[in-house]
Amino acid sequence: MNFPVRWWGACALTGMMLAASPARAAEWPERPLHFITTSAAGSPLDTMMRALGKELGDVLGQTVVVENRPGGTGAVGMNMALNAPADGYTVVSATGSTSFLMAEKDSRFQPSDFIFLRALQTEPSSVAVRKDSPYHSLKDLVEALKRQPDKVNIGGYATAGFHQYVLYRLEQKAGFKSTWIPYQGGNQALLALMGGHLHAAVITPSTAMAQIRSGDVRLLGISSESRNEFFPDVPTFREQGYDVVETLWRGVMVIKGTPPAVTARLVRGMEDVEKRPSWKTFMRENMQDSMPLSQPDLQRFVAGEVADRRQFLMSLQKK
Repeated sequence: MNFPVRWWGACALTGMMLAASPARAAEWPERPLHFITTSAAGSPLDTMMRALGKELGDVLGQTVVVENRPGGTGAVGMNMALNAPADGYTVVSATGSTSFLMAEKDSRFQPSDFIFLRALQTEPSSVAVRKDSPYHSLKDLVEALKRQPDKVNIGGYATAGFHQYVLYRLEQKAGFKSTWIPYQGGNQALLALMGGHLHAAVITPSTAMAQIRSGDVRLLGISSESRNEFFPDVPTFREQGYDVVETLWRGVMVIKGTPPAVTARLVRGMEDVEKRPSWKTFMRENMQDSMPLSQPDLQRFVAGEVADRRQFLMSLQKK
């Protein structure tokens, strides 16, 4: 039997309405979720996404499959997410470095392309050296960079990302120039430091937890406003005369167009995760602070951060 085109259109519209109805939303999720991690395996972001996947899977009663898609300061994973249906089943990681990617002049990504659901972690940056390094303070490293900038190799995760921004701010305050060596993950920068390819690495402290505890890595300074409770013996940049205070956040997002009922369910699920003793233990063991912003506040925060980061990127173009 042939039905009029208008009949098919009405049926399609009815189907869409049913799919978005409260009854259907209440049943969500009906199948496994896909988490995309935009950094390399073993990185702090990867660790967070895998812990969140396990905990959120328990809360939602579904499996969460985690996949690493590093590259392009998150662009590879974000592209993959943009090509997935806007149904909430694909969740992609977001960090302070995501703001830098969105701040690029010709970036194809904007904050409005995504719904930022939750910022689950925040921690400062730090400058790390090996235990046999001749640099015992941030001042020692700064003086060496002033004398022979081409003789001191310094690097970390990503080009034009959070950690390079921290180094840029330090350059401004201390009056030196350096050449940044980028890696696809903070853990890879750590390996380069341990292998003698870097004299110093700008990384989150959690990247080198085991090496710090063993004494193989020494932190020269930390970018928190005051001494970090997890590293009370490490002086801040500010204490050492360099007024640089910056922290990196880590969270998750979905693409715009995801139904509000689904995003609300994801946010509620993550709020429940943050109340779980196992998550609190994970946060303590990984030396992480929380960042309890509502979804609308986080959306506004990211938009403001992107605007602020554009000035930094413009300065790099002038170099």
